[in-house]
Amino acid sequence: MEFDYELQKAAEIILSLPKGSRVRIISHCDADGIASAAIAALALYRSDYEFHISIKKTGPNLLEDIKEEENDLFLFCDIGSSHVEQMKSLKGKVILCDHHVMNGNVPSNVINLNVRSYEIDGSEEASASSVVFFLALEIDKKNVDLSQLALCGVIGDKQDKNGFYGVNKKIMKIAKEKGFVTMQQGTIFSEKQELMDILEKSIEPYFTTFSGGGAIRFLQNIDIAPLKKLEELDEKERKKFFSALTVKLLEQGVEEIVWEKERIYGTTYGDLYDLTSKLNACARKDETSVGIALCLRDEKARDRAKEIQEIYREEIRYELKALEKEGGKEMSTFRYFHIKKPSLTGTLAGLALSYLPNFPQDKPVIGISIVNGKGEISARATKKMVGNGLNLAEALMEAAKAVGGSGGGHPIAAGATIPAEKEKEFLEELDKCLGMK
Repeated sequence: MEFDYELQKAAEIILSLPKGSRVRIISHCDADGIASAAIAALALYRSDYEFHISIKKTGPNLLEDIKEEENDLFLFCDIGSSHVEQMKSLKGKVILCDHHVMNGNVPSNVINLNVRSYEIDGSEEASASSVVFFLALEIDKKNVDLSQLALCGVIGDKQDKNGFYGVNKKIMKIAKEKGFVTMQQGTIFSEKQELMDILEKSIEPYFTTFSGGGAIRFLQNIDIAPLKKLEELDEKERKKFFSALTVKLLEQGVEEIVWEKERIYGTTYGDLYDLTSKLNACARKDETSVGIALCLRDEKARDRAKEIQEIYREEIRYELKALEKEGGKEMSTFRYFHIKKPSLTGTLAGLALSYLPNFPQDKPVIGISIVNGKGEISARATKKMVGNGLNLAEALMEAAKAVGGSGGGHPIAAGATIPAEKEKEFLEELDKCLGMK
């Protein structure tokens, strides 16, 4: 396979460097990006190489502060595919490990490990951490334990939603066979949590009208004590509890309802879903160094990451309640809303589309945050929309470029950065782009 050949070539370039050489790691500001950077850092460290990590957000100036740097090698993880042509200006060889939509031709100094270039679905079959994991394996087969972090990246990009496919399935198989992960079936909620807290604090799924005493009234109406823990329900009560919640979500217009899931536990990191949640929170709260330290098994980082996770979840709940009450605005091809915190735009767009009745699943949802003269944009769609031809990555890329910004991502989830004063023009341009798809 051509992809395997390029992986081997990339590993050879790394291993040809003198021991002690420094590799510059540039990675994306999300769970997949942090996991990717950590995999790369651990693989390099184990082979006696130095590394310098920067976690960045996508934007037109991605390469600006590194183009004058002199490094033995640049390694881009989960970011850079929309800037690939500009990488020819970097002083050194580049390895690009990504799964986002490409924009431009690949320069001669770049080893291209973007899975989309090899007919691998970058939205469902491979994340950036999947690519970096196989690169780590090429460097040294002993890096197989890093499959745990690779699975976190896959989960972070929601590529586990309907099972593991393609490259991701291979990683899961390797991790199981080598004894680095085990599976446990259970409910999506904590068995030791009180029912009232479960309903009030749940984000996925999000229950409308459950704040301000709504959860207590719901439980009282089905004759279940609000302060009971989930593990304390008998079989009849459990059935009644989950049946009532199913009806509630159907009334909200929710199309995918799941009460049980197979959780993945790593021998090194424990619950990988919880670790992914912490990495995502660290990314969104600009605490990426804590996320990296957590992956590197720093004991102090564990407690700090837990605090960040709870703060972030509370922010999401607060903003979801506001969106539930206020709704959004509408263009002919999408709905959109404004929020002050750019770190929440993508998360809220996805949750609004999935759980809020005032954001029906007939149009994509766009979140907009205006900060420091820039408009930070995140867009989310459904698989059905993508199946009907929608491509948010292309649309946001075109619309942002038309107003002097930049954008990209996946057909189902994409982002853009634009000049703040061009917001109205951008929205009109995006409406045109989506209308032509």
